Amino acid sequence: SKFILKGDKMAKEIKLAPSAQDAEEALLGCIIEGGEREQEVAMAWIRDNDAFYNTDNRIIWESMAELYKDKVDIDFVTLCNKVKDMHGDSKAYYITGLTESIASKQNVEEYARIVWEKYIQRETAKSAEALLNASYEDYKNVGSILEKHSRLIDELRQIQPSRQRDINVLVDEMRATVEEDSNLIPFNLGHLDTFAGGMTRKEITVLGGRPGHGKTTLVINIIRGLIEQGYRVMLFNREMSNTEMLKKMVVMESNGLKYGDIRRNDLSETSKEEFELVSEKMKHNYENFLMYDNVRTLDDCLREIAKHKPDVVIDDYIQLIDVQGVKEGRRFEIEKIMQEYKWICKQEDCSSILVSQLNREIEKRFDPRPRMSDYAESGVIEQTAESAMFVFYGHNFDSEKFNPYKSEIIVSKSRYGKIGTHAVGFNGGRCKFYMNSNMAEKDNIA
Repeated sequence: SKFILKGDKMAKEIKLAPSAQDAEEALLGCIIEGGEREQEVAMAWIRDNDAFYNTDNRIIWESMAELYKDKVDIDFVTLCNKVKDMHGDSKAYYITGLTESIASKQNVEEYARIVWEKYIQRETAKSAEALLNASYEDYKNVGSILEKHSRLIDELRQIQPSRQRDINVLVDEMRATVEEDSNLIPFNLGHLDTFAGGMTRKEITVLGGRPGHGKTTLVINIIRGLIEQGYRVMLFNREMSNTEMLKKMVVMESNGLKYGDIRRNDLSETSKEEFELVSEKMKHNYENFLMYDNVRTLDDCLREIAKHKPDVVIDDYIQLIDVQGVKEGRRFEIEKIMQEYKWICKQEDCSSILVSQLNREIEKRFDPRPRMSDYAESGVIEQTAESAMFVFYGHNFDSEKFNPYKSEIIVSKSRYGKIGTHAVGFNGGRCKFYMNSNMAEKDNIA
């Protein structure tokens, strides 16, 4: 236990020692119901009776150990008699209940490992306390205590399940991804797939741009391409509400609707019919689409990803993520966001697109096209991302110089493809990107 000072009073906070009651009962049940294999496995792991934290379980284990040493078969009858001989009470009722704790006798080694691990944790905690006290009070004994503590730490490290994987399994998995072409996730948009063929599972793509350049519009076009291929997509809306995002998506899916008209609810009878028709179709067509506008923290975001296991995660945008537990500054928050997304992509075998705002220095340059240094904390983004690209809509900077139906997708990093600038068509009113500006203009939305 430890003490916390609260005003003028000392409040005692009780900390329970590490233990696993369920694992203890399951292990004992396996020995009773099992045979020679289960007994040998358990005896090999449990080398100290105190490994059992529960008193009744420890009494039963001690009796089992004596029967095993005397080469007597362990079953309900022999065990009850031995417990009664050693402790005066057969504990028959308790022993009967132990067999109900077995999930599978095949897991006997895992149960034993858990019991022993909790014991070593308890011993390590005791050793750490003794080492702390000796450091202040008894310098002569520090060496021997430290040696014991080191042995416990080493054993605790060895007990942990290994993450090592056999090379044969790894090679087979690699071959399967090639044969099934399952590691690549195409955008299903010609102007994006040309530079790298799409996204790679377990990797991150970063998309940047200044406000009003069409980042969110490009996001919904990407979502449409992914959904059409049958992928499960998850979107975190941080700047825009789900409602406004869906309005954009309805316009994108429609034949002629304008986003401005929908926002103002300025629809003709024909437009209203189109709006209703597309809205109903989306209920069916976007069944594999998950969207949130109420997930604020990074931890909650990662929890949703682990729960629903999408193929692609899109976060719009990362500067608005609340990163808890990081106090050093924004640079460290961005670093944590990138690292956590990298690991969740590896863990869940998915790909992610992280949308990022750019700093305002871009607006002071003669050439306003974005570059890697325009990303906030560009170093960690460049190191972590598989691909880094930008959306640049020149018409926002110079309406006379740049075509209003033309945009540029600038690929500044592509780990498995080519970098370069790709001219594409763009029509903000229709919430769409196109292969070229002529197609955007022909959509007839001013």
